[in-house]
Formats: sequence, C-alpha cells, structure tokens
Amino acid sequence: MDVPYDKGLSRRNLLKLAGIAGVAVQAGALVVAGKQEGKSSESYTGWESFHPGTQFFDRKPFEFEGPSHAPVGEVRRPSHHTDYVFQRVGSFEQAYRKHPGWTLEDPIENLELIPELEAFYKEFPERLEWDFKTFSETIPNNREDSAKYNNYYLLAEAYEAGFSAHSRFLRGPTDPPEKSDFPGRDMMGRPPRNPVPFRTPDLASEFVKEIAHRYGATLAGITKTNPNWLYSEGWRGCPQDYDFSVMPAHWENAIVIGVPMEWDVVLSNPQFGTSNDAYDRVTTAALRLEGMIKFLGYPVRSHTPLTDYDLLVPPHAVEAGLGEIGRTGFCITPEAGGNCRMAVITTNLPMTMDKPIDYGVARFCNKCKLCAESCPSGAISMADSPDGLVIRGYEHWYINNGACYNYWRETMGPMGCRLCVATCPYSRKDNWLHDLARKIDPRDPTGAVSSGLLQIQKRLFPYPAASEYHRPPQGRFASFRPEPPYLEVDKYLDIAVTKPGK
Repeated sequence: MDVPYDKGLSRRNLLKLAGIAGVAVQAGALVVAGKQEGKSSESYTGWESFHPGTQFFDRKPFEFEGPSHAPVGEVRRPSHHTDYVFQRVGSFEQAYRKHPGWTLEDPIENLELIPELEAFYKEFPERLEWDFKTFSETIPNNREDSAKYNNYYLLAEAYEAGFSAHSRFLRGPTDPPEKSDFPGRDMMGRPPRNPVPFRTPDLASEFVKEIAHRYGATLAGITKTNPNWLYSEGWRGCPQDYDFSVMPAHWENAIVIGVPMEWDVVLSNPQFGTSNDAYDRVTTAALRLEGMIKFLGYPVRSHTPLTDYDLLVPPHAVEAGLGEIGRTGFCITPEAGGNCRMAVITTNLPMTMDKPIDYGVARFCNKCKLCAESCPSGAISMADSPDGLVIRGYEHWYINNGACYNYWRETMGPMGCRLCVATCPYSRKDNWLHDLARKIDPRDPTGAVSSGLLQIQKRLFPYPAASEYHRPPQGRFASFRPEPPYLEVDKYLDIAVTKPGK
C-alpha cells in the first residue's frame, strides 16, 4: 500500500526550511553586528572619532617606576636665549644686520650680543659657525632657488597656508601665570566657580584623557612638572623682573598630548612636508582642554607649538609614559613613532600620574642610525650610544640645532626638514603588519626581531642619500618619498614649473 508523501517533509521543502533558517540566523547576526556598529563612533560619517582607542598600545607590561631622567651632572635649566634655536637665530640675525661685514675671523664681541648668547657661542663655537652660515650663505642662496623652483612646491605651500591662517586665531597668555592661568568671568559675565572636586584622582585622570582625545588628541599622558625643565627666563606674559627661579605652585601637574602630522605629507619630507598641520591641531586641542579645566575652576596654562612653550616637552612626554627619547632627541611613541607633535597643559587639578615605559627604543636607536645617516646637515649624533653625552646635566643624544636650522633654511616648499621623522622605523601607520611588529619587538630579549626589521628597512626600501636632499648642483632637492597626488602641481595648476634635477 502506497503511503502518501508528506509534502512538509520533502527534501525540497526541507532545503527551503534550512535556507530560511540560515537566512534568519544571518539576519540575526546582522542585527547583532548592526547594533555593535551603531554603538561605534568609528561609523560616524564625516566625524573622525577621537576616543582613547587611538592610544592603542598596551603600556602596562612596559611600565617602570621611574623617573626616566636622572641628572648625571650639574643641572642647568634651558634658556630661550641660547637653547631655543628660533630665538637664538633671531638674536643673531639682528646682530648680523647691524654688523653685516662681520666674519668668523672677527672678535665675537664686535657683534654686540647679549652676554648669555656670547658666552654660549664661546662654549659651542660650532653653533656660531652654523648660525653665521645660515644668514651669510644659506638664506641668500635660498632666495635664488625659490625664484627658480618655487612653483613646483606651490600646492605644498598652499596646503600649509590653511593651517597658518587658522593659527593666527590661537592666542597664548599675555599676563603672568598668577593672573592669566586662573579662571575669570565667563562669557555670560558670571564669576569663576571654586574648583570642582572629582571623586578620585583616578577618575580625574580618566576624564581628562577622555576629553583630551575628544578634543583632538591622539595621545595623552600625565606626569609631575619638573622645575629643571622650565625655561630659565622669558615665560609668556611675564615682565623681565619676574622671579623665574620658582615654579608657580599651580603648575604642579603636566598633561601631555600629541597628534601625528598627516602621514602622506610626512613621507614626502623635506620639500613637501609641513609641521603646521599637527601644530595647529595639537594647539587647538590643548586650548580646548585648558578652557574645560578653567571652567571647572582650576588654574591652567597651555604650552603649545603655536602659542609657545615655557618648558621642555620631550622629557615630560617620556615621564608621562607616551614613549622614549630617541637618537633624534624627541619622544618616540609606540603608536606614531616620531611623527607626533606635542603640547603640555600645566595645572594643579589632582590626577593620577602615569609611569614611564621602556619598550626598546633606546636599544634600537643604538644600532639603527637611519635618521643620522639621512640627515642632510649631520645634526644628529652617530655615536653608538648616548653614554657620556651630557647636556644641561642630563645624559642624552646630542643634536646640533644650529646645523639643523641651517638646512631648514635651504629647503624648498614649506620651511623645514623632518626627515628624521620620515625615516624613523617607528613612524609607521596603524595596520596589521606594523601592529605585529609593535607587539613582538618589545618582547624579544634577543634583539633579533628589531635587527631583522632594520635590515628589511635598509635593503628593501630604497631612499635618497643625504647629499641628494641639498640644493643643485650638489643635490637635487630630493624628498624621502614622492609628493602625494593631491600636491602635484603639474596635475592641477596651469603654471610654468621648473623641477629640480630636470
């Protein structure tokens, strides 16, 4: 007897049901995934997320109690007159204009420099030689080169001009710390509130970092302000008779924030690069953070690239756990390498301090030397280690900022160099390959990983010789990598262009 076939259990219908079930499962998965993505600020169209996830390197395994910097000799605070290269060369330029016939064979006293600068040049005669060369030879040559080649770099200068235009609206303090740093009446004319207490220093630190990231910071760390790293004079807004020997009590803590320069532009240094994109963004983030902390009733002062500094940034960044000092003299961070422009916000807001980290930069820099080999001015030390290189009482790599500045004034396009940033193996974008190297190398006690990565960098990724970055005919105004497509003048502008080396 034939048994009627149950259509509900047919193979065909069973496959249909399985298909429907599969679709339902997939739809459910899509709903779950959609909810997760909906919660993520990474999916906000037209809005770059500045949450703390940008600081993705796990620093905990590499923390130590510190301090990272310990004096090895008599400590001398840095001076705006001598150690800050831009003010020093400005002072030399004024003296040289008054005495245009002066040469290195003449007595230095004939320049009528301030006593501090005259003594500095006698202690570091190589700085005097470079500063003299900058204004007697390099800048006149640069005027000739600019007249011939500048059209080729016109879009790079236009790109920088946008940031420079905005920077004119960013203002630093015009009064001493005891006045300018403290909250005043708000825009509604209401008097400042008393400092609002946080539940714990840990929560204060967490909140400040969260807001710093959302204001635009990629990195944020907190440490104690070190009086040894304050400039010995010339704090903004202060009269000449101000007592610079004592750090204001409300500068107790230092919040250090950093952002990278635009990555494609960085690699096209020195001729197409600019620092002003990151200078503008980190200064803006710092001023926003300053306004927020003042609103809560605490005194605060920002020290930024575009509003000037009253202190040194790199050692504070290191003590705040953002990275380590490299051969280049600046802070090398895990996330951005040397491609990180920084600002400091000093305040007495009680917060938990971060610890310095050791993730292998110092050991790597001892054997790498890529930045020193590529430096057109030879400003970066080629020594095998910083041992014995003592500057102002601290042992660290020696950087001849006079030689560095001289090459700045030789370059085309936006003034500056930044080759040490571009060539540094730590200055890499965030992708799986570089993330893998970041995770493995610091945990390798043998150093084999870093040595292997260094050989790959040197052998498989060709780059110009240091001499090629100079002006013709010695060089060809080379760049580390070609300019990004959006800065190609031939593509966009209908103007006559003379390309160096052609």
